[in-house]
Amino acid sequence: MVPARFLLLYAVIRRRLLTRTSTVGKTGLKKCADTLLTLVDLLADESVDDVTCKHEMDALLWELEQLEFEAQKTDIWNYTCDRELEEYETLNAEIDTSIAKADKEIEELKVKVHVERTVRAYKEEYESIARVINELPSRKEIEAEIQGQNKRLEEATAAIEAVDSKLDLRTKQFALLMNTIQNLKATLDEDAVMEEEQRVADEDEDMEDVESKANDNGEVASRSITVVFVMLLAEETFLLAGRNARNG
Repeated sequence: MVPARFLLLYAVIRRRLLTRTSTVGKTGLKKCADTLLTLVDLLADESVDDVTCKHEMDALLWELEQLEFEAQKTDIWNYTCDRELEEYETLNAEIDTSIAKADKEIEELKVKVHVERTVRAYKEEYESIARVINELPSRKEIEAEIQGQNKRLEEATAAIEAVDSKLDLRTKQFALLMNTIQNLKATLDEDAVMEEEQRVADEDEDMEDVESKANDNGEVASRSITVVFVMLLAEETFLLAGRNARNG
């Protein structure tokens, strides 16, 4: 640990160096003035010998040399301060230039980063779309599938047209059959009416005529049964034709 007296001595020496004062607390110029006044007083006093005057003269010259030395030190100090200020200004300008350059580089890097981010986002979007596209079938496969579907559609259309043609033919045939049956029924009805009229006209005839009439009535009944059977057969034929057309 440094003793307190050394710290005090260091503080005193530092203050004297900074203020350029002597051990008695006087500056160089003041000491020169005091020495000059003392020399003038000694020269005015006739009782003072030459040795003392010469000693004071030497002391004055010494103080003047010290004052000149202090002045030179001050000039050098000022020059050094000016050079340091110039260096500081140059360094400050260089620092400002470096800061401006760094700011410009930062802005350029920001723009570059923004561009890179945009390119990266576009690239990720492109890769995502490419993955989705790769999962889909190729154009060749799609065209082949379309051709197959068109072929199946054409086959189905042709089958439907064939079924429609068959159904139309069967409808016409059934209409013709029904017309024939209706004509046959009308003919049978007319025959029955005529036979009934004949029966009324001949009801006074003998038993042979009665037996003959009974036979005629049986024949009419047989014809009626035949007509009904033909109608049922025609209906069954039409239903069968419809089922065959749908299955075909």
